[in-house]
Amino acid sequence: MVSIANRCFLFLIFSLSIFSVHCYICDGTVLYERCSTNIACGGFNMVGSASVGVCGFLWMSCSQYDLCESSSNTCNKPEHICVQHPRCHSDPVCLPVTMIDQRICPPLKALDTVLPNTTTIVITTETTTITTTTAEPRNWHNTGSMNFTRRDHVATLLRDGKVLVTGGNIGTLGTTNKVELYDPASEMWTLTNSMQQSREGHTSSLLPNNKVLIAGGKSTSSSSSYQASAELYNPQTKTWSYIDSMKYTRHYHTASVLPNGKVLVAGGYSSGGIQNAAELYDPFTDIWTTTGSMNQSRHYHTATVLLNGKVLVTGGLGKNYLKSAELYDPTTGTWTMTGSMNQARHYHTASLLKNGKVLVTGGWDGGNYLNSAELYDPSTETWSVTGSMHYSRSRHAASVLPNGQVVVTGGSGSETQNRVEFYDPSTGIWTTTYERMNYARHSHTATLLENGKLLLAGGTSTILLKSAELY
Repeated sequence: MVSIANRCFLFLIFSLSIFSVHCYICDGTVLYERCSTNIACGGFNMVGSASVGVCGFLWMSCSQYDLCESSSNTCNKPEHICVQHPRCHSDPVCLPVTMIDQRICPPLKALDTVLPNTTTIVITTETTTITTTTAEPRNWHNTGSMNFTRRDHVATLLRDGKVLVTGGNIGTLGTTNKVELYDPASEMWTLTNSMQQSREGHTSSLLPNNKVLIAGGKSTSSSSSYQASAELYNPQTKTWSYIDSMKYTRHYHTASVLPNGKVLVAGGYSSGGIQNAAELYDPFTDIWTTTGSMNQSRHYHTATVLLNGKVLVTGGLGKNYLKSAELYDPTTGTWTMTGSMNQARHYHTASLLKNGKVLVTGGWDGGNYLNSAELYDPSTETWSVTGSMHYSRSRHAASVLPNGQVVVTGGSGSETQNRVEFYDPSTGIWTTTYERMNYARHSHTATLLENGKLLLAGGTSTILLKSAELY
């Protein structure tokens, strides 16, 4: 029989770092025995801690576990503990401490406390201290808030590691030209010089010369406010300067930095309707030139630069909701149709995986919010269905993590989401840790920082947000 300790504050000391999680400790643990009102949770034996274990979430993919160090039964990764998990491996594995959080695995109320209020367990070089103190989980934590609420803004990671956020809609005041910088070192936002033009639905591209190209967008609710204008941000002087305008007005278009340093802008919407026109910006001459037009007009589509240098455009909204895809070849300046997706979608995401394939997730097909996902293989130019997300979502964000997995955050569906899920390309399976974002949001930005953390900023749910949080 498992007995449960009161709320605990688990300290894991790895070198000079201390991590904590709000959890429950089991005495006389029977492996996998039920210990929580959540039937997906069970007891794990802690290696090196005689008859003491933790109540943790069982339904993680076995591929997500790393083996403990055999000589010391310790974990190299921070915020992991060494446990027995014979269903996955005969040797001890490293369990993320987020999987033992009491919000995932609340205790069985009928069980009594039998452990003392404070228990210390020493596992080789690691010290685990349990006290009856509450604590918040560490997966997501709030960071400094932006100075303005905003949605449909754009975030760009600069070469110095800071994040530049531009424009967007700030509510009753409409579209803004306000710009701010996030400093990961201080976790604070500071205002910098404003753009020359207010805009939302624009694009932002980091150029080889470290400057940032802002193109297009819409400045007001007027149909005459669609922008062809473009401007450059200089991070050294923190100033903006106009450059020649694009050939066409457009917003909710795409901009892709090509291997040769030029920027391909494609599609979008303007007062003249949905565009199929494309053009190139040359950062060495500051000149725009037209290039081949797409085969289909579209906006709210995605554009992904493939490992072979071509650009894959998927879906979007044209005369109808599109499942078509096409490729741009920079060497010829032409577009060719490629295999179509299995599902029409816009407000979706597209992520370039480390294996060169492209993962497309979610979106809206004109009648339904989607949880489906599919993979594009450039070598065959075909699409294949992969595992579906647990939750339908559109206007969400997808980010490729350093470990190759894709994390999907937020989005709108039957409700605005604060749920997070992870896609493992090696298995094609989605998992969710039940560790939610602090704020439900869609139309936000997600930026992978140089320190490996993920920064979410702004967006909207029932209200516009200026909050930001880190994973």
